Amino acid sequence: MKKAVLFCPSKVWGGIEKNVRLRARFLGEGGVQVTVILLKGFFAERFEGLENVSAIEVPSRGGDFNLAVVANYVRILRRIRPDVVFAALKKDWWLVSLSATLAGVERIVLYLGIARRVKSPVKYFAIFRWMKAILMVNSDSLKQEMLKHPRFFDDSNVVRVYNGFSQPGQTPEGLNFRAMFNLPEDAVIVGCAGRFSPMKGFDQLPEVLARLPDNVHVVHAGEGEFEQQIKSAIQARPESSRIHFLGYQQDMDRFFAGIDLFLLCSRNEGMANVLNEAMSYGKPVVSTRVPGSEELLGHGKYGILVEVDDVDAMAAGVRALVDGDRQFDPMALRQWIDREFGMHRMVKDTNRLFFESPVT
Repeated sequence: MKKAVLFCPSKVWGGIEKNVRLRARFLGEGGVQVTVILLKGFFAERFEGLENVSAIEVPSRGGDFNLAVVANYVRILRRIRPDVVFAALKKDWWLVSLSATLAGVERIVLYLGIARRVKSPVKYFAIFRWMKAILMVNSDSLKQEMLKHPRFFDDSNVVRVYNGFSQPGQTPEGLNFRAMFNLPEDAVIVGCAGRFSPMKGFDQLPEVLARLPDNVHVVHAGEGEFEQQIKSAIQARPESSRIHFLGYQQDMDRFFAGIDLFLLCSRNEGMANVLNEAMSYGKPVVSTRVPGSEELLGHGKYGILVEVDDVDAMAAGVRALVDGDRQFDPMALRQWIDREFGMHRMVKDTNRLFFESPVT
């Protein structure tokens, strides 16, 4: 039986963490023995019940160099003897790569979902040239960004694997946001989703709504460490009465089924999972031009692209959808996502990268 160890010792639950759970699930269902490394007390229950998947909770993820963490990781890896280790978070690259190398693991895959500044040249050289780790990215734009650093990266060790999504089978009954928030029947429901972080741009929502008719409302699903700070700033604005916070939603299918359109107002992304999910439900989208979104929207063919922080353009994009000036066929959106970003492609490419040859 093939074996994989996925490192995700995180205290937040966002797109990367969801993606780790997704990969653990399909690898396990494909007959791979999967072990997920988590921080003690964080999210182990979300991996329960997955076929061939078990979780190990560790007390600390360590810093730049922590002998106790390295020793623990080496013990775990020598006991499991995996074919591949996968580190989902950049802050774990160094200790995971070092531990895997000391434990004799032949394949090390490190994930990068968003453009980062290349720091610590010695550490990067050690990870990607000496330890020969492979960098997995989720968009071609992010791959090209990393290839600007040829001392560490080239086509042999940077591999693009698109995030994958399964098409909804029978569309579930959407959440009735009009009844939930006592809104009029003509209310337009704009969905937003993601963790509360300045990077996600949710602080701009009042400015966007200020430029739109009073019947346009935003519903947001998510949580995060900056939740109170961002909510307080929003609630100081008169438009806050049209912004409704749902908190963490386990059943996002009903969320996407219940919205009229989706807005991504992020200042930076890799490839936003929520865009794929919204389009999988045939929902029209407005997105900032963050890495990955142009590929995902077919450079504007399958959605409206606007510049980062341009609240006028975001509002204009939403209004164009509300007024019918821009229309996108729901079936065409679903077919595009299924063809180019479907789960079948992610499963195939991940398996090749983990257990065969790098994906090109």
